[in-house]
Amino acid sequence: MPIYLKAPAAPAGGPDGKGWNRLSLNAHGGFLAQCALRPRRWGALLESQDTRRARWGGFGVCTNRGDCEACTLRKAINEQPTTVEVNAPRVLVRVEEIHAGDDVVFNAGPAGWRLWVTTGPDDRDYRNRRPWVWEEAARVNGWDLGRPYVDEHGDGFWLERTTRVPAWGCAITTRTWPSFARHAFRVNKTRVALLHHYDECAHGEELLNAISHACPGPDGADEERVSVRWFQSLELTPQPAGGIRFFVDVHNMSVQIKAVEGLRDERARLTLTGSGWTTERVQAAGEALRTHLADH
Repeated sequence: MPIYLKAPAAPAGGPDGKGWNRLSLNAHGGFLAQCALRPRRWGALLESQDTRRARWGGFGVCTNRGDCEACTLRKAINEQPTTVEVNAPRVLVRVEEIHAGDDVVFNAGPAGWRLWVTTGPDDRDYRNRRPWVWEEAARVNGWDLGRPYVDEHGDGFWLERTTRVPAWGCAITTRTWPSFARHAFRVNKTRVALLHHYDECAHGEELLNAISHACPGPDGADEERVSVRWFQSLELTPQPAGGIRFFVDVHNMSVQIKAVEGLRDERARLTLTGSGWTTERVQAAGEALRTHLADH
């Protein structure tokens, strides 16, 4: 993965024959090499996702003299990935410039940046979270970089959550037996969903992550009556897919979604408990089961 961005050569010409005049600061120091893991704007962050397309100009300077093998930023990509500590399908990252004091005579730009993770343009309580630096934004895994964003408060960009990561605050545990496996989903240590299926797991982590995205937050993680009613069973039933049919049973304290292949071969059973399971969340969990079971 190329991350060392060599500085461009100075154009020929000028009084010194190297493109510089006596008043140019670059005549004494030249351009500095940059690192593709140190973006300084949205376009550079996009390039940092695949550094083969990274170009000099939008990144911070190289701090390890081109020794990429021993670079701490490169090691941090795998060893210290950045976690988005917000349970939302998308987040808005606001970019705040930090400027030097008024006593600075020469100011060529911001002295630094703070990146704030918010739930959207209307979120005003984001400053109680820890801000990022740009290098941390380049280490976010499981979220796709969305479009840039600008409003009266400043610049920012969107991050879109994918099924490569579970929902923040939802713990997933797995237990296996010779004939079946069981996945439990807990929020605030309270179980809100249980996925049970026979034989070995034929699905990937994407199914578990997608179900966790549908799970309710802490307010709905309880042992109270579910929010949906029995007459909504048809509305909550996913469409057949890949030879698999689905059946939904709504009880006072739980909702069961069964996936049946053929006449009686039950592939999986998803049980949802707690008052936080609204119509939209049950439908999202059922659609996740339908999508990922059909692919396997």
